[in-house]
Amino acid sequence: MKLSLLFPTGPAGADPEISAIVNDSRLAAPGALFFAMPGSKTSGENFIRQALEKGAAAVVCAAQPPAAMRGAFPKAVFLTAGDLQRALSGAAAVFYGRPSEKLKVYGLTGTKGKTTTAYVLEAILSRAGALPGVVGTIDYRVGGRVLAQAANTTPFAHTLQQLLASMAEAGAKAAILEVSSHALALGRAEDVAFDVAAFTNLQSDHLDFHGDREKYFGAKARLFELLERSPKPAKAAVLNADDERAPELLGRIGGRLPVLTFGFGPGADFMARQVRLEGGAASFTLQARGRELPVRINLLGRHNVYNALAAIACAAAGGVPLETAAEAAGDLKNVPGRLERVDLGQDYTVFVDYAHTAAALENVLGNLRLLPHGRLITVFGCGGDRDRTKRGPMGRAACALSDAAIITSDNPRSEDPAQIFADIEAGIKKDFSNYELLPDRKEAITRAVGLARKGDIVLIAGKGHETYQILKDRTIHFSDAETAAEAIKGKR
Repeated sequence: MKLSLLFPTGPAGADPEISAIVNDSRLAAPGALFFAMPGSKTSGENFIRQALEKGAAAVVCAAQPPAAMRGAFPKAVFLTAGDLQRALSGAAAVFYGRPSEKLKVYGLTGTKGKTTTAYVLEAILSRAGALPGVVGTIDYRVGGRVLAQAANTTPFAHTLQQLLASMAEAGAKAAILEVSSHALALGRAEDVAFDVAAFTNLQSDHLDFHGDREKYFGAKARLFELLERSPKPAKAAVLNADDERAPELLGRIGGRLPVLTFGFGPGADFMARQVRLEGGAASFTLQARGRELPVRINLLGRHNVYNALAAIACAAAGGVPLETAAEAAGDLKNVPGRLERVDLGQDYTVFVDYAHTAAALENVLGNLRLLPHGRLITVFGCGGDRDRTKRGPMGRAACALSDAAIITSDNPRSEDPAQIFADIEAGIKKDFSNYELLPDRKEAITRAVGLARKGDIVLIAGKGHETYQILKDRTIHFSDAETAAEAIKGKR
């Protein structure tokens, strides 16, 4: 594609053929358009020369490079953009043929529940014959076939547009996107044409990035602004009526979009009644559109009833018959790393879960406490280089709702684990003594399994589906589920 089609207002004269869009100089090749993006540790401007040496035909950066750089590569075109993220988004949408306009696109945002809601919605749309694609926290897939493991919940705009194009080419009729607050704040989804946008809930998270909870909420609300300006003919917003921020979000929408609500309260358009939590499943009566339908999901906990309601409401907003949506919600067997059971026939229960905020930990532990059990033993940690304000509250949640808590490393990154433990202990040491510190995560998981007796429940929280651990100087393979399985076998 000619550069002028991607940047109509670019400099006159040279108009090279663009073969690819990249933001990593190592991936540059002849004909590439390189975006010199700012980074948290370094800037893409430091790698412009490398991209050009690999054959990049054009470069987009915040300011013109030095004359010496431009003189060294006289055939290259240098462009500037005030907002590189949004420039990348617009160029990528054009380059890949605006694929979101060829799909029915469901966008999911919220602190908790995006991944599980996406899995349930995927099961529903699969039953409806839509061969859905999914861009989410665990992986990027279409029709159940994994295209790539997820580096980010919502990838950079050019990767997102490429994924959507791949889904359309594979025959998908729908795409489900987990849209993170980071992605919304950074403009990664600016050029996605949404049909349905859903809000699951708002809790405190990612304040290290957003600064405060209001900015965090504002980033989430951006999804509905994108929905409003979408060119799609039939659009709908889906909101959790029971969340305290729902009225404010409804006010922001201001009647400019059709709105469907879900929840447990009597005013919700999609309401759960007669909720029953049984073993590893949940069932309820769905009251919607003047009808009552039974729903059974293979997921544990009240929070997953919310996720099922959100998925059913999204599917119905997208034109799936209500009966199909209600029945197909039960097609999903499990979600990786979301109350995932590690079962080797032992007489105690081990769960792995992604809960990494205080609210998420309270929710999961609250649901586990409803199950028949002896003691509840929790392993958890807090990520390094992330919001420090959630560490004490996470410690309090674990100690208050567990019989024993083991504090360990999560992904410490560049931060000293001792500082992370100090922040956690600051919130618990005055009121609790039912915890111990074991920095080595494998040792902590082995310790928890070793403590478990018949009928006990062990929860390993924080990393869920992740198969790695990020340390100060390297990233290593680490799976909570694999480690727990090894500990169970070793205990035998």
